[in-house]
Amino acid sequence: MENIFDIRFSFEQKTKDSVILKFSNKQGGQFNVFSYHWQCFVWAAVIGFLRDERRPLEPPIADKPFSLSTMKAHDGEHDAEALICMCIAKAGKLDILKNPQEAIQLINEYANGGFYHIMKLMENGENNFNDLEKVKQEIFNRD
Repeated sequence: MENIFDIRFSFEQKTKDSVILKFSNKQGGQFNVFSYHWQCFVWAAVIGFLRDERRPLEPPIADKPFSLSTMKAHDGEHDAEALICMCIAKAGKLDILKNPQEAIQLINEYANGGFYHIMKLMENGENNFNDLEKVKQEIFNRD
């Protein structure tokens, strides 16, 4: 059986271009809100989980640059654990972890739902997420 920490996440090229590349640096740094692409992905996943917005991915699919192991290796161990916990909560059972591909797919789909919510807000001019405080507001000031 595959290790859930080694399976790479997937996301649409559209969301990578519109959200991930806009708000995060690939190798870390201080320029954008997020230092790493995976942090932006976690942000979208949390929004998707909290808003219960699950959306299947549509092609084209972007490259698969990171996994839960990548998060753990870059001070994101708690983020990785939180994604697993939210996945279990949405699946309603621990058995989801018996099929790691299915668990990662569930996380991918909730992240995709979050990405589309973020893009909708951006299109409506409701929030441009140009600083960390606006990112936090979208997570904590939800309906």
